[in-house]
Amino acid sequence: MNENPTYEELEKRIRVLEKEASEGRLAREAILRSEERYRTLFNESRDAIYITSREGIFMDANQAGLELFGYTRGEMIGKIDVRELYVNPGERDRFREEIEKSSALKNFPVKLRKKNGEVMECLLTSTVCRSPSGEIVGYQGIIRDVTEYNQARKALQESEIRYRAMVEAFDGFIYICSPDYRVEYMNQRFIERTGYDGTGKLCYKAIHERDSICPWCVNERVFSGETVRWELLSPKDEHWFYVVNTPIRYADGRIFKQSMMLDITDRKEMEEAVRKSSEKIKQFSYSVSHDLKSPVIGIYGLTKLLHKRYQGALGEKGKTYCDQILKAAEQIVSLVDQINLYISTKEMPLHAERVDPKEILQTIREEFSAPLEVRRINWSEPENLPEIRADRLCLLRILRNLVDNALKYGGEGLTRIDIVYAETDQFHIFSVMDDGIGIQEEVSNRIWGMFQRFESSRGVQGTGLGLAIVKEIAERHGGNVQIESGSRKGVTIHVALAKDLPGKQSHNI
Repeated sequence: MNENPTYEELEKRIRVLEKEASEGRLAREAILRSEERYRTLFNESRDAIYITSREGIFMDANQAGLELFGYTRGEMIGKIDVRELYVNPGERDRFREEIEKSSALKNFPVKLRKKNGEVMECLLTSTVCRSPSGEIVGYQGIIRDVTEYNQARKALQESEIRYRAMVEAFDGFIYICSPDYRVEYMNQRFIERTGYDGTGKLCYKAIHERDSICPWCVNERVFSGETVRWELLSPKDEHWFYVVNTPIRYADGRIFKQSMMLDITDRKEMEEAVRKSSEKIKQFSYSVSHDLKSPVIGIYGLTKLLHKRYQGALGEKGKTYCDQILKAAEQIVSLVDQINLYISTKEMPLHAERVDPKEILQTIREEFSAPLEVRRINWSEPENLPEIRADRLCLLRILRNLVDNALKYGGEGLTRIDIVYAETDQFHIFSVMDDGIGIQEEVSNRIWGMFQRFESSRGVQGTGLGLAIVKEIAERHGGNVQIESGSRKGVTIHVALAKDLPGKQSHNI
Protein backbone atom coordinates (compact mmCIF):
# COMPACT_ATOMS: atom_id res chain seq x y z
CA MET A 1 0.00 0.00 0.00
CA ASN A 2 1.29 3.46 -0.91
CA GLU A 3 2.29 5.33 2.27
CA ASN A 4 1.63 8.63 0.53
CA PRO A 5 -1.69 8.05 -1.22
CA THR A 6 -2.85 10.51 -3.74
CA TYR A 7 -5.90 12.58 -3.26
CA GLU A 8 -7.88 10.30 -5.56
CA GLU A 9 -6.87 7.19 -3.56
CA LEU A 10 -7.89 8.83 -0.28
CA GLU A 11 -11.22 9.80 -1.76
CA LYS A 12 -11.76 6.23 -2.97
CA ARG A 13 -10.96 4.78 0.50
CA ILE A 14 -13.33 7.22 2.14
CA ARG A 15 -16.16 6.11 -0.19
CA VAL A 16 -15.45 2.43 0.66
CA LEU A 17 -15.50 3.16 4.38
CA GLU A 18 -18.73 5.12 4.05
CA LYS A 19 -20.32 2.25 2.17
CA GLU A 20 -19.23 -0.30 4.79
CA ALA A 21 -20.51 1.99 7.55
CA SER A 22 -23.87 2.34 5.78
CA GLU A 23 -24.19 -1.43 5.30
CA GLY A 24 -23.32 -2.00 8.95
CA ARG A 25 -25.93 0.50 10.06
CA LEU A 26 -28.57 -1.16 7.89
CA ALA A 27 -27.61 -4.57 9.26
CA ARG A 28 -27.85 -3.32 12.84
CA GLU A 29 -31.25 -1.75 12.10
CA ALA A 30 -32.45 -5.04 10.56
CA ILE A 31 -31.25 -6.94 13.61
CA LEU A 32 -33.00 -4.50 15.91
CA ARG A 33 -36.23 -4.80 13.91
CA SER A 34 -35.97 -8.59 14.01
CA GLU A 35 -35.34 -8.54 17.72
CA GLU A 36 -38.30 -6.19 18.18
CA ARG A 37 -40.57 -8.50 16.21
CA TYR A 38 -39.31 -11.48 18.19
CA ARG A 39 -39.81 -9.64 21.48
CA THR A 40 -43.36 -8.63 20.47
CA LEU A 41 -44.17 -12.20 19.51
CA PHE A 42 -42.51 -13.44 22.68
CA ASN A 43 -44.43 -11.09 24.96
CA GLU A 44 -47.84 -11.26 23.29
CA SER A 45 -48.01 -15.00 22.68
CA ARG A 46 -50.83 -16.78 24.50
CA ASP A 47 -48.57 -19.79 24.91
CA ALA A 48 -46.12 -19.82 27.80
CA ILE A 49 -42.62 -19.31 26.32
CA TYR A 50 -39.53 -19.90 28.46
CA ILE A 51 -35.71 -19.92 28.34
CA THR A 52 -33.75 -21.78 31.04
CA SER A 53 -30.09 -22.52 31.63
CA ARG A 54 -28.92 -26.07 31.29
CA GLU A 55 -28.97 -26.28 35.08
CA GLY A 56 -32.63 -25.24 35.16
CA ILE A 57 -32.65 -21.57 36.19
CA PHE A 58 -35.25 -19.45 34.38
CA MET A 59 -33.41 -16.92 32.21
CA ASP A 60 -36.52 -15.45 30.62
CA ALA A 61 -40.28 -16.04 30.31
CA ASN A 62 -43.08 -14.16 28.61
CA GLN A 63 -46.16 -12.81 30.39
CA ALA A 64 -48.18 -15.95 29.61
CA GLY A 65 -45.42 -18.04 31.25
CA LEU A 66 -45.43 -15.88 34.38
CA GLU A 67 -49.24 -16.09 34.61
CA LEU A 68 -49.18 -19.84 34.04
CA PHE A 69 -47.06 -20.45 37.13
CA GLY A 70 -48.38 -17.51 39.17
CA TYR A 71 -45.03 -15.75 39.70
CA THR A 72 -43.96 -12.16 39.04
CA ARG A 73 -40.96 -11.52 36.80
CA GLY A 74 -38.91 -10.50 39.83
CA GLU A 75 -39.80 -13.76 41.63
CA MET A 76 -39.06 -16.05 38.70
CA ILE A 77 -36.29 -14.79 36.41
CA GLY A 78 -32.83 -15.79 37.65
CA LYS A 79 -34.25 -17.23 40.87
CA ILE A 80 -36.62 -20.15 40.27
CA ASP A 81 -35.05 -23.50 39.45
CA VAL A 82 -37.37 -25.35 37.08
CA ARG A 83 -36.50 -28.61 38.84
CA GLU A 84 -38.48 -27.36 41.84
CA LEU A 85 -41.60 -27.16 39.65
CA TYR A 86 -41.53 -30.79 38.54
CA VAL A 87 -43.99 -32.99 40.46
CA ASN A 88 -41.95 -36.04 39.48
CA PRO A 89 -38.19 -35.14 39.51
CA GLY A 90 -37.44 -38.10 37.26
CA GLU A 91 -39.33 -36.40 34.43
CA ARG A 92 -36.78 -33.54 34.43
CA ASP A 93 -33.90 -35.99 34.05
CA ARG A 94 -35.69 -37.81 31.24
CA PHE A 95 -36.46 -34.48 29.51
CA ARG A 96 -32.77 -33.47 29.55
CA GLU A 97 -31.66 -36.87 28.32
CA GLU A 98 -34.07 -36.94 25.36
CA ILE A 99 -33.74 -33.31 24.26
CA GLU A 100 -29.93 -33.39 24.31
CA LYS A 101 -30.02 -36.58 22.31
CA SER A 102 -32.29 -35.15 19.55
CA SER A 103 -31.83 -31.36 20.06
CA ALA A 104 -35.61 -30.91 20.04
CA LEU A 105 -38.74 -32.40 21.66
CA LYS A 106 -42.41 -32.03 20.75
CA ASN A 107 -45.32 -32.49 23.19
CA PHE A 108 -43.24 -34.02 25.96
CA PRO A 109 -45.73 -34.79 28.81
CA VAL A 110 -44.85 -33.59 32.35
CA LYS A 111 -46.60 -32.58 35.55
CA LEU A 112 -45.63 -29.14 36.85
CA ARG A 113 -46.60 -27.32 40.02
CA LYS A 114 -47.79 -23.70 40.24
CA LYS A 115 -46.75 -21.24 42.92
CA ASN A 116 -49.99 -22.02 44.85
CA GLY A 117 -49.26 -25.76 44.74
CA GLU A 118 -51.80 -26.59 42.07
CA VAL A 119 -50.64 -29.41 39.77
CA MET A 120 -50.84 -28.98 36.00
CA GLU A 121 -50.57 -31.55 33.25
CA CYS A 122 -48.38 -29.92 30.60
CA LEU A 123 -46.82 -30.57 27.19
CA LEU A 124 -43.31 -29.20 26.45
CA THR A 125 -42.21 -28.37 22.92
CA SER A 126 -38.56 -27.32 23.22
CA THR A 127 -35.17 -26.98 21.53
CA VAL A 128 -31.65 -26.72 22.92
CA CYS A 129 -29.73 -23.41 23.10
CA ARG A 130 -26.08 -23.61 22.00
CA SER A 131 -23.06 -21.39 22.47
CA PRO A 132 -21.04 -20.18 19.42
CA SER A 133 -18.81 -23.18 19.97
CA GLY A 134 -21.82 -25.56 19.77
CA GLU A 135 -22.01 -26.39 23.46
CA ILE A 136 -25.51 -26.83 24.96
CA VAL A 137 -26.07 -23.98 27.42
CA GLY A 138 -29.85 -24.15 27.96
CA TYR A 139 -33.32 -24.89 26.64
CA GLN A 140 -36.10 -22.81 25.15
CA GLY A 141 -39.62 -23.61 24.10
CA ILE A 142 -43.33 -23.55 24.81
CA ILE A 143 -45.26 -24.93 27.80
CA ARG A 144 -48.94 -25.77 27.28
CA ASP A 145 -51.32 -26.49 30.16
CA VAL A 146 -53.47 -29.43 28.98
CA THR A 147 -55.07 -30.23 32.34
CA GLU A 148 -58.60 -29.29 31.28
CA TYR A 149 -58.13 -30.92 27.89
CA ASN A 150 -56.99 -34.16 29.53
CA GLN A 151 -59.86 -34.05 32.00
CA ALA A 152 -62.33 -33.51 29.16
CA ARG A 153 -60.74 -36.31 27.16
CA LYS A 154 -60.88 -38.62 30.19
CA ALA A 155 -64.53 -37.72 30.78
CA LEU A 156 -65.24 -38.38 27.10
CA GLN A 157 -63.49 -41.75 27.27
CA GLU A 158 -65.42 -42.68 30.43
CA SER A 159 -68.65 -41.53 28.79
CA GLU A 160 -67.84 -43.64 25.74
CA ILE A 161 -67.13 -46.65 27.98
CA ARG A 162 -70.45 -46.17 29.80
CA TYR A 163 -72.32 -45.70 26.53
CA ARG A 164 -70.71 -48.79 25.02
CA ALA A 165 -71.54 -50.78 28.17
CA MET A 166 -75.18 -49.66 27.92
CA VAL A 167 -75.29 -50.50 24.24
CA GLU A 168 -73.85 -53.96 24.87
CA ALA A 169 -76.19 -54.57 27.82
CA PHE A 170 -79.30 -53.34 25.95
CA ASP A 171 -81.52 -56.31 25.23
CA GLY A 172 -82.57 -54.96 21.86
CA PHE A 173 -81.35 -53.53 18.58
CA ILE A 174 -79.54 -50.23 17.99
CA TYR A 175 -78.53 -48.62 14.74
CA ILE A 176 -77.43 -45.15 13.64
CA CYS A 177 -78.16 -43.80 10.19
CA SER A 178 -77.26 -40.67 8.24
CA PRO A 179 -79.65 -38.25 6.50
CA ASP A 180 -79.05 -40.14 3.25
CA TYR A 181 -80.35 -43.35 4.89
CA ARG A 182 -76.92 -44.98 5.24
CA VAL A 183 -76.35 -47.19 8.28
CA GLU A 184 -73.41 -45.81 10.27
CA TYR A 185 -73.49 -48.32 13.12
CA MET A 186 -75.26 -51.51 14.21
CA ASN A 187 -74.90 -53.16 17.60
CA GLN A 188 -74.00 -56.83 17.82
CA ARG A 189 -77.58 -57.95 18.48
CA PHE A 190 -78.73 -56.19 15.33
CA ILE A 191 -75.94 -57.81 13.32
CA GLU A 192 -77.06 -61.19 14.63
CA ARG A 193 -80.67 -60.41 13.63
CA THR A 194 -79.81 -59.34 10.08
CA GLY A 195 -77.11 -61.96 9.65
CA TYR A 196 -74.50 -59.39 8.58
CA ASP A 197 -73.09 -55.97 9.48
CA GLY A 198 -75.19 -53.47 7.52
CA THR A 199 -72.82 -50.53 8.08
CA GLY A 200 -72.67 -48.45 4.90
CA LYS A 201 -75.84 -49.99 3.45
CA LEU A 202 -79.24 -48.34 3.06
CA CYS A 203 -81.20 -48.66 6.30
CA TYR A 204 -84.47 -49.78 4.70
CA LYS A 205 -82.61 -52.55 2.87
CA ALA A 206 -80.47 -53.67 5.82
CA ILE A 207 -83.22 -53.58 8.42
CA HIS A 208 -86.49 -54.36 6.64
CA GLU A 209 -85.21 -55.89 3.36
CA ARG A 210 -87.07 -53.24 1.34
CA ASP A 211 -85.98 -51.78 -1.98
CA SER A 212 -87.32 -48.29 -1.27
CA ILE A 213 -87.71 -45.87 1.63
CA CYS A 214 -90.19 -47.15 4.22
CA PRO A 215 -93.57 -45.36 3.94
CA TRP A 216 -93.61 -45.02 7.75
CA CYS A 217 -90.12 -43.47 7.90
CA VAL A 218 -89.76 -40.70 10.52
CA ASN A 219 -86.26 -39.53 9.51
CA GLU A 220 -87.52 -36.07 8.53
CA ARG A 221 -89.00 -35.51 11.98
CA VAL A 222 -85.89 -36.85 13.74
CA PHE A 223 -83.47 -34.76 11.69
CA SER A 224 -85.55 -31.68 12.53
CA GLY A 225 -84.78 -32.37 16.21
CA GLU A 226 -87.80 -34.43 17.35
CA THR A 227 -87.58 -37.64 19.38
CA VAL A 228 -90.15 -40.08 17.98
CA ARG A 229 -91.49 -43.08 19.91
CA TRP A 230 -93.80 -45.69 18.44
CA GLU A 231 -94.65 -49.36 18.04
CA LEU A 232 -94.22 -51.10 14.70
CA LEU A 233 -94.72 -54.49 13.12
CA SER A 234 -91.68 -55.34 10.99
CA PRO A 235 -92.46 -56.89 7.59
CA LYS A 236 -89.14 -58.75 7.81
CA ASP A 237 -90.24 -61.29 10.41
CA GLU A 238 -93.66 -60.13 11.67
CA HIS A 239 -92.16 -59.13 15.03
CA TRP A 240 -93.45 -56.18 17.06
CA PHE A 241 -90.96 -53.55 18.23
CA TYR A 242 -91.07 -50.56 20.53
CA VAL A 243 -88.87 -47.96 18.82
CA VAL A 244 -87.28 -44.75 20.11
CA ASN A 245 -85.74 -42.58 17.38
CA THR A 246 -83.45 -39.84 18.72
CA PRO A 247 -81.41 -37.16 16.89
CA ILE A 248 -77.63 -37.22 17.54
CA ARG A 249 -75.77 -33.96 16.96
CA TYR A 250 -72.07 -34.26 16.19
CA ALA A 251 -69.54 -31.54 17.04
CA ASP A 252 -69.24 -30.54 13.37
CA GLY A 253 -72.98 -29.81 13.20
CA ARG A 254 -74.07 -32.99 11.41
CA ILE A 255 -77.22 -34.73 12.66
CA PHE A 256 -77.71 -38.49 12.62
CA LYS A 257 -80.57 -40.69 13.80
CA GLN A 258 -80.13 -43.23 16.60
CA SER A 259 -82.83 -45.87 16.70
CA MET A 260 -83.30 -48.22 19.66
CA MET A 261 -85.66 -51.13 19.05
CA LEU A 262 -86.95 -53.50 21.69
CA ASP A 263 -88.76 -56.67 20.63
CA ILE A 264 -92.20 -56.60 22.30
CA THR A 265 -93.74 -59.47 20.35
CA ASP A 266 -94.32 -61.52 23.51
CA ARG A 267 -95.97 -58.56 25.22
CA LYS A 268 -98.22 -57.88 22.20
CA GLU A 269 -99.23 -61.54 22.10
CA MET A 270 -100.05 -61.44 25.81
CA GLU A 271 -102.00 -58.21 25.31
CA GLU A 272 -103.97 -59.85 22.53
CA ALA A 273 -104.61 -62.90 24.72
CA VAL A 274 -105.74 -60.64 27.57
CA ARG A 275 -107.94 -58.67 25.18
CA LYS A 276 -109.61 -61.84 23.92
CA SER A 277 -110.00 -63.15 27.48
CA SER A 278 -111.40 -59.79 28.58
CA GLU A 279 -113.82 -59.84 25.69
CA LYS A 280 -114.98 -63.32 26.67
CA ILE A 281 -115.38 -62.25 30.31
CA LYS A 282 -117.26 -59.15 29.22
CA GLN A 283 -119.63 -61.18 27.04
CA PHE A 284 -120.07 -63.69 29.86
CA SER A 285 -120.77 -60.88 32.35
CA TYR A 286 -123.31 -59.25 30.07
CA SER A 287 -124.94 -62.63 29.50
CA VAL A 288 -125.05 -63.44 33.21
CA SER A 289 -126.31 -59.95 34.02
CA HIS A 290 -129.09 -60.26 31.45
CA ASP A 291 -129.99 -63.80 32.46
CA LEU A 292 -129.95 -62.80 36.15
CA LYS A 293 -131.78 -59.51 35.77
CA SER A 294 -134.71 -60.86 33.75
CA PRO A 295 -135.92 -63.47 36.30
CA VAL A 296 -135.26 -61.06 39.18
CA ILE A 297 -137.47 -58.46 37.51
CA GLY A 298 -140.08 -61.22 37.10
CA ILE A 299 -139.81 -62.15 40.78
CA TYR A 300 -140.09 -58.48 41.72
CA GLY A 301 -143.22 -58.03 39.61
CA LEU A 302 -144.90 -61.20 40.85
CA THR A 303 -144.11 -60.39 44.49
CA LYS A 304 -145.46 -56.87 44.10
CA LEU A 305 -148.63 -58.31 42.51
CA LEU A 306 -148.93 -60.89 45.30
CA HIS A 307 -148.52 -58.16 47.92
CA LYS A 308 -151.11 -55.96 46.25
CA ARG A 309 -153.83 -58.55 45.56
CA TYR A 310 -153.46 -60.97 48.43
CA GLN A 311 -152.15 -58.91 51.32
CA GLY A 312 -155.31 -59.65 53.30
CA ALA A 313 -154.77 -63.39 53.02
CA LEU A 314 -151.02 -63.17 53.68
CA GLY A 315 -151.20 -61.58 57.10
CA GLU A 316 -148.53 -59.40 58.66
CA LYS A 317 -145.83 -62.04 58.43
CA GLY A 318 -146.60 -62.68 54.75
CA LYS A 319 -146.45 -58.94 53.99
CA THR A 320 -143.09 -58.75 55.76
CA TYR A 321 -141.79 -61.60 53.61
CA CYS A 322 -143.01 -59.85 50.47
CA ASP A 323 -141.26 -56.61 51.50
CA GLN A 324 -138.02 -58.52 52.09
CA ILE A 325 -138.28 -60.22 48.68
CA LEU A 326 -138.91 -56.84 47.00
CA LYS A 327 -135.87 -55.25 48.70
CA ALA A 328 -133.67 -58.22 47.79
CA ALA A 329 -134.83 -58.06 44.16
CA GLU A 330 -134.16 -54.31 44.04
CA GLN A 331 -130.66 -54.91 45.40
CA ILE A 332 -129.95 -57.60 42.80
CA VAL A 333 -131.14 -55.32 39.97
CA SER A 334 -129.00 -52.48 41.37
CA LEU A 335 -125.99 -54.80 41.61
CA VAL A 336 -126.45 -56.00 38.03
CA ASP A 337 -126.69 -52.38 36.83
CA GLN A 338 -123.51 -51.47 38.74
CA ILE A 339 -121.65 -54.48 37.32
CA ASN A 340 -122.66 -53.42 33.81
CA LEU A 341 -121.61 -49.87 34.59
CA TYR A 342 -118.22 -51.05 35.90
CA ILE A 343 -117.64 -53.15 32.77
CA SER A 344 -118.64 -50.29 30.48
CA THR A 345 -116.34 -47.94 32.43
CA LYS A 346 -113.40 -50.23 31.66
CA GLU A 347 -114.35 -50.94 28.06
CA MET A 348 -115.92 -47.79 26.62
CA PRO A 349 -113.46 -45.35 24.99
CA LEU A 350 -113.14 -41.92 26.59
CA HIS A 351 -114.94 -39.10 24.81
CA ALA A 352 -112.79 -36.13 25.74
CA GLU A 353 -114.46 -32.73 25.38
CA ARG A 354 -114.60 -29.32 27.05
CA VAL A 355 -116.63 -29.75 30.23
CA ASP A 356 -117.98 -27.13 32.65
CA PRO A 357 -117.78 -28.69 36.16
CA LYS A 358 -120.33 -26.15 37.45
CA GLU A 359 -122.99 -27.71 35.20
CA ILE A 360 -122.08 -31.19 36.46
CA LEU A 361 -122.32 -30.07 40.10
CA GLN A 362 -125.68 -28.39 39.49
CA THR A 363 -127.05 -31.66 38.05
CA ILE A 364 -125.80 -33.63 41.07
CA ARG A 365 -127.08 -31.05 43.57
CA GLU A 366 -130.54 -31.20 42.00
CA GLU A 367 -130.44 -35.02 41.93
CA PHE A 368 -129.67 -35.21 45.67
CA SER A 369 -131.70 -32.15 46.70
CA ALA A 370 -134.30 -34.22 48.58
CA PRO A 371 -131.95 -36.08 51.00
CA LEU A 372 -129.84 -32.91 51.41
CA GLU A 373 -132.91 -30.91 52.40
CA VAL A 374 -134.52 -33.57 54.58
CA ARG A 375 -131.31 -34.22 56.51
CA ARG A 376 -130.42 -30.49 56.56
CA ILE A 377 -126.97 -31.09 55.09
CA ASN A 378 -125.06 -28.00 54.01
CA TRP A 379 -123.64 -28.12 50.49
CA SER A 380 -120.72 -25.95 49.35
CA GLU A 381 -118.85 -25.73 46.07
CA PRO A 382 -116.38 -23.27 44.47
CA GLU A 383 -117.91 -20.14 42.99
CA ASN A 384 -115.66 -20.28 39.96
CA LEU A 385 -114.40 -23.39 38.20
CA PRO A 386 -112.39 -23.57 34.95
CA GLU A 387 -113.52 -25.61 32.00
CA ILE A 388 -111.57 -28.88 31.79
CA ARG A 389 -111.00 -31.47 29.10
CA ALA A 390 -112.53 -34.78 30.20
CA ASP A 391 -115.27 -37.30 29.48
CA ARG A 392 -118.47 -35.54 30.61
CA LEU A 393 -120.33 -38.71 31.61
CA CYS A 394 -117.29 -40.04 33.50
CA LEU A 395 -116.90 -36.81 35.50
CA LEU A 396 -120.61 -36.95 36.35
CA ARG A 397 -120.23 -40.55 37.58
CA ILE A 398 -117.19 -39.66 39.71
CA LEU A 399 -118.86 -36.78 41.55
CA ARG A 400 -122.25 -38.53 41.79
CA ASN A 401 -120.67 -41.66 43.32
CA LEU A 402 -118.62 -39.63 45.82
CA VAL A 403 -121.61 -37.55 46.95
CA ASP A 404 -123.79 -40.67 47.13
CA ASN A 405 -121.05 -42.38 49.15
CA ALA A 406 -120.95 -39.49 51.63
CA LEU A 407 -124.75 -39.53 52.05
CA LYS A 408 -124.89 -43.30 52.48
CA TYR A 409 -122.01 -43.80 54.89
CA GLY A 410 -121.72 -40.41 56.62
CA GLY A 411 -124.12 -41.48 59.36
CA GLU A 412 -126.69 -39.48 61.29
CA GLY A 413 -124.08 -36.89 62.32
CA LEU A 414 -123.40 -35.80 58.73
CA THR A 415 -124.04 -32.03 58.46
CA ARG A 416 -122.03 -30.88 55.45
CA ILE A 417 -120.59 -31.91 52.10
CA ASP A 418 -117.93 -29.68 50.52
CA ILE A 419 -116.73 -29.85 46.92
CA VAL A 420 -113.20 -28.43 46.52
CA TYR A 421 -111.15 -27.85 43.37
CA ALA A 422 -107.37 -27.42 42.99
CA GLU A 423 -104.90 -27.83 40.16
CA THR A 424 -101.23 -28.47 39.50
CA ASP A 425 -99.22 -28.20 36.29
CA GLN A 426 -100.35 -31.71 35.36
CA PHE A 427 -103.67 -32.40 37.11
CA HIS A 428 -107.17 -31.14 37.88
CA ILE A 429 -107.98 -32.25 41.45
CA PHE A 430 -111.58 -32.61 42.68
CA SER A 431 -112.11 -33.33 46.38
CA VAL A 432 -115.34 -34.30 48.16
CA MET A 433 -115.21 -33.65 51.92
CA ASP A 434 -117.73 -34.58 54.58
CA ASP A 435 -117.95 -34.46 58.38
CA GLY A 436 -119.55 -37.88 58.78
CA ILE A 437 -118.42 -40.86 60.86
CA GLY A 438 -115.22 -41.39 58.86
CA ILE A 439 -113.45 -44.63 58.12
CA GLN A 440 -110.84 -46.67 59.93
CA GLU A 441 -107.31 -46.02 58.70
CA GLU A 442 -106.48 -49.72 58.36
CA VAL A 443 -109.21 -50.23 55.75
CA SER A 444 -108.81 -46.93 53.86
CA ASN A 445 -106.58 -48.48 51.18
CA ARG A 446 -108.95 -51.40 50.60
CA ILE A 447 -112.08 -49.40 49.85
CA TRP A 448 -111.10 -49.04 46.17
CA GLY A 449 -111.51 -52.76 45.50
CA MET A 450 -114.60 -54.38 43.99
CA PHE A 451 -117.43 -55.39 46.36
CA GLN A 452 -115.64 -53.91 49.38
CA ARG A 453 -118.03 -53.29 52.31
CA PHE A 454 -116.99 -52.74 55.93
CA GLU A 455 -118.46 -52.44 59.39
CA SER A 456 -119.57 -48.86 58.78
CA SER A 457 -121.69 -50.00 55.81
CA ARG A 458 -123.69 -52.49 57.82
CA GLY A 459 -127.41 -51.88 57.26
CA VAL A 460 -126.75 -49.52 54.30
CA GLN A 461 -127.82 -50.60 50.84
CA GLY A 462 -124.99 -50.67 48.34
CA THR A 463 -123.06 -52.85 45.90
CA GLY A 464 -119.46 -52.09 46.91
CA LEU A 465 -118.65 -50.96 43.36
CA GLY A 466 -119.08 -47.18 43.55
CA LEU A 467 -115.51 -46.29 44.58
CA ALA A 468 -114.05 -49.00 42.32
CA ILE A 469 -115.76 -47.22 39.42
CA VAL A 470 -114.34 -43.85 40.59
CA LYS A 471 -110.81 -45.30 40.71
CA GLU A 472 -111.16 -46.90 37.27
CA ILE A 473 -112.36 -43.64 35.69
CA ALA A 474 -109.55 -41.62 37.33
CA GLU A 475 -106.89 -44.03 36.06
CA ARG A 476 -108.34 -43.97 32.55
CA HIS A 477 -108.02 -40.19 32.72
CA GLY A 478 -104.30 -40.57 33.54
CA GLY A 479 -104.88 -39.74 37.22
CA ASN A 480 -105.31 -41.34 40.61
CA VAL A 481 -107.39 -41.35 43.80
CA GLN A 482 -106.56 -40.74 47.44
CA ILE A 483 -108.54 -40.86 50.68
CA GLU A 484 -108.02 -38.97 53.93
CA SER A 485 -109.91 -39.88 57.09
CA GLY A 486 -109.97 -37.60 60.11
CA SER A 487 -108.90 -38.90 63.49
CA ARG A 488 -112.45 -38.48 64.85
CA LYS A 489 -114.80 -37.98 61.93
CA GLY A 490 -115.02 -36.98 58.32
CA VAL A 491 -113.66 -38.32 55.05
CA THR A 492 -112.01 -36.49 52.15
CA ILE A 493 -111.61 -38.20 48.81
CA HIS A 494 -109.31 -36.61 46.20
CA VAL A 495 -109.60 -37.47 42.51
CA ALA A 496 -106.84 -36.25 40.16
CA LEU A 497 -107.49 -36.12 36.40
CA ALA A 498 -104.64 -35.47 33.95
CA LYS A 499 -104.81 -32.24 31.98
CA ASP A 500 -103.26 -34.05 29.01
CA LEU A 501 -105.22 -37.25 28.60
CA PRO A 502 -102.97 -40.31 28.07
CA GLY A 503 -102.48 -41.87 24.69
CA LYS A 504 -99.85 -43.67 22.59
CA GLN A 505 -98.88 -43.85 18.98
CA SER A 506 -99.03 -47.28 17.38
CA HIS A 507 -98.38 -48.31 13.78
CA ASN A 508 -99.14 -51.58 12.05
CA ILE A 509 -96.78 -51.66 9.13
